[in-house]
Amino acid sequence: MVQDNPFFRLLDSSLSGLIPAEPVEALGEWSTKTRKTYQSEKQSGSGVGPFVEVEDRRWRGTLSCRAAVSGIMFLLTANKVFWAKAPTVALTLSVEVSLHAYGGYAGDRVTFAAGMGGAGLPGIPVEPPARLDDVCRGGPMTFTTGHVVTLAEMDSVSFVAIVLPGTVLKMGRNHLWRLRHDVASSLAPDIRELLTRRRSGEFDIGRTLNGS
Repeated sequence: MVQDNPFFRLLDSSLSGLIPAEPVEALGEWSTKTRKTYQSEKQSGSGVGPFVEVEDRRWRGTLSCRAAVSGIMFLLTANKVFWAKAPTVALTLSVEVSLHAYGGYAGDRVTFAAGMGGAGLPGIPVEPPARLDDVCRGGPMTFTTGHVVTLAEMDSVSFVAIVLPGTVLKMGRNHLWRLRHDVASSLAPDIRELLTRRRSGEFDIGRTLNGS
C-alpha cells in the first residue's frame, strides 16, 4: 500500500542523502484487555444493559537509536493521509498500535489507532485481522533514520513513520520541531512545508496539505 503511493516514494527519495543514517530498532508486543460495552450501538450513552465483554488489543513498543531522535508519523487510508509530529527528542520513542472493541457489538469492525512519542493519530474503523502478527511484525525490526518505514499495516490502513535524528531538527515552542533550514531548503515546497510547519494535519494525495 505504502510502496505504491507516489507521495511516500517522493518523500523517501527526497530525504535520501540529506539525513544522516542512524540505525533504529523497533521492538514491542501485543497485550489484551477485557472490558464491558453495550450489546447494541443503539444503547450508546443510555447506561442500560444488556452488556457484553469485548477485548481491546494493544501493541506497545519502542523505537530505539544510539542518537537522540524524533519523527513524524502518518496514517494512510484509502482516501486520506493523517499526520502528526512526535513532541519529543530522545534516545527512545514510544510507539503504540491498538485495535479497540475487538469483537464488540460491531462484530466485523474495530477501531485502528496508532501513536508515537506521545502524539496520536485519528482512529479508523477497519475489519478485524485474521492474525494480530499480520498487523505488526513479530520480533525486532531494524531500519535507518530518514526513511519511510511501515510499522503496522492492514488491508485498508497503514501506520507509517520517518524517524529523524535530533541533529537535523530545531525544537521550537510547545515542543514543535522543524527541519533545519539548511537541510529543508533543497526540498520540494510541499515536502518542505510538511517538515518545517505545523504539528499535525491531513490531506488527500495530490492536494494541498492542511494542518495545525
